[in-house]
Amino acid sequence: MQEELMEIALKRNFMMPSNEIYGHTAGFYDYGVVGAAMKRKIENAWRELFLWREGFYEIESASVLPENVLKASGHVDNFGDPMVQCRKCRTRVRADKLLEDALKKNVEGMKPAEMDALVKENGVKCGKCGGQYGEVVWFNLMFATTIGAGEAEKGYLRPETAQGIFTGFPRIFRALGAKLPLGVGQIGKSFRNEIAPRQALMRLREFTQMELEYFFNSADAKHPRFDEVKEKSVRVRSAEMQKNNETGAHEFSCSELVEKKIVPNEIVAYFMYRTAQFYEAVGLKREKFWFRQLLPNEMPHYSKGNFDVEVETSYGVIELMGLAYRTDFDLAGHAKASSQDLSVHVEGQGRVMPHVVEPSFGVDRLFWAILEQSYRKGGGAEKRDWNWFDFAPIVAPFDACVFPLMKKDGLSEKAEALTQVLRHEGLSIYYDESGSIGKRYARADEVGVPYCITFDYESAEKGTVTIRYRNDGRQERVPIKGLGERIRGLILDGKTSL
Repeated sequence: MQEELMEIALKRNFMMPSNEIYGHTAGFYDYGVVGAAMKRKIENAWRELFLWREGFYEIESASVLPENVLKASGHVDNFGDPMVQCRKCRTRVRADKLLEDALKKNVEGMKPAEMDALVKENGVKCGKCGGQYGEVVWFNLMFATTIGAGEAEKGYLRPETAQGIFTGFPRIFRALGAKLPLGVGQIGKSFRNEIAPRQALMRLREFTQMELEYFFNSADAKHPRFDEVKEKSVRVRSAEMQKNNETGAHEFSCSELVEKKIVPNEIVAYFMYRTAQFYEAVGLKREKFWFRQLLPNEMPHYSKGNFDVEVETSYGVIELMGLAYRTDFDLAGHAKASSQDLSVHVEGQGRVMPHVVEPSFGVDRLFWAILEQSYRKGGGAEKRDWNWFDFAPIVAPFDACVFPLMKKDGLSEKAEALTQVLRHEGLSIYYDESGSIGKRYARADEVGVPYCITFDYESAEKGTVTIRYRNDGRQERVPIKGLGERIRGLILDGKTSL
């Protein structure tokens, strides 16, 4: 399926290898015309649920950070992977992945020296040339750079978007009324110099993150809207389930998660439900993803609770996002390193150092998971002989297509005028007048457009158009007046069949 889907993604301009004419450098992909439009829809769906509805805020911080910032955050000393190099062909691979593939053993949390011993004890050889591996060493994943000329300051491309929120917290807090709790988000590029990037969008060197930092007073770890979600359920693989070698995931209500102490507080449970709500809204099937509670040896030293969302794909089970209770680690670390007081005044309680819960989403893996789960091989009510995508309307690359039935008799000019009206009303519209109407329907299906609007002779006479629904191919005739509002309503309802 991977090769077939990648072929379609390249053909239809969802994505393309970066700088392809010079030979593709592993770990970098560009989004094409269709993919970029869809990616923006995914990002805006996240903004809608995690920022706008919550009354939270968004910043845009610098991508290049001085070394002292990332020293304070722990990235300079701790952000990396174990690496081993073949002595014969010089191929470098991640030692943990090498051992997991060769020995079918989980080596999460092992130190490089322990992995090195396993490589040697088991005689693990290079999969490429059969040569012997050298010593397992620690490789820092950040891209290093210099800032300025002369005796330049050392810097790095940011490995995550979060640090700009933490370093900007004092000004943000004051500007927004000096109150807790406070949510600040950011969508942007992050950079990690992966040892062996592979599997297309699964492991990139440049990728997009959507991160929210929720600052709160740890003396009051309640969520003001928890009652809205307390009876809602999410699928979880708890630490206890993993310890007992239980398969699958169990449904837990948010209240149960708190009562059973699977989560550290209401805030984590609240964002677990919102995360599941978001993934279902953008088109992931509920039975295909779950929250896995990280085991003690997997959690960062500063964490009081971490959960990964895992999803089934053709590449196996992959991580889509991480939800972490980071305590006050980041603010306290930056306060110490910068000699600045990052605590804040809370009325009635004096100064406190806020704690943080962080939902951190990767866009690129989600993009691929949506492609996979939405891919359909022909069939359907129309018995189509072309493959198509069943995207949720809120993330489809275009809201609708507009087609003139014919290019003659002024139909194309009037259809183009309708396109402009709909675009001015805020809809993303793709206009196409080439080929038969059937072929245009097929092209729209192939990129997952949910609605095709056809302007025909009756449109010119009576002021109506037909809307074809992607999933069942059925059509209805509707007035042109109010068409934009109708399309927006269909998108909000997620309606793809008549």
